[in-house]
Amino acid sequence: MEHTLVNTAKPIGKSVTTGTTLLQSFHATSGFNYQIGMRKAAGLTIVEGFAEGTGCSFLNKIVVLYGEKQQVIADIVLPQGTYYSRETAMESIKDELCKYFFQACLKEQLDFSKEDVEKQVTELLDNCYFSESRKAVLDWATEVGIIKA
Repeated sequence: MEHTLVNTAKPIGKSVTTGTTLLQSFHATSGFNYQIGMRKAAGLTIVEGFAEGTGCSFLNKIVVLYGEKQQVIADIVLPQGTYYSRETAMESIKDELCKYFFQACLKEQLDFSKEDVEKQVTELLDNCYFSESRKAVLDWATEVGIIKA
């Protein structure tokens, strides 16, 4: 997955499965549709490579980039056959971001609270991956009268 793709590709749509903005998509002879999608969160660009088939989606790779220069923070290769879910993507990113952050702080002898960092990273990613779903379910609940507007 090329990191320059993020700066050069024009979005071609939105993935219903992942919620990412699609940058690239091609159909392979295997029957899978391979796609590269991205989402943004607090200065980060999260690029996901995934394959969609009939009744299944697999997460292949995630690259986390930072800032305008698109500096690579994490380059995550997932085990072959990893089923796609937003939870899996989010947990993989959280683990890598925290790991790299902790290593950088230790190397630079910076003080940090592991618990606070993990909580903040989880909140940021949860917002990125699930805020639209939460809004949609509340809109639906209002529409059918479960909650009052």
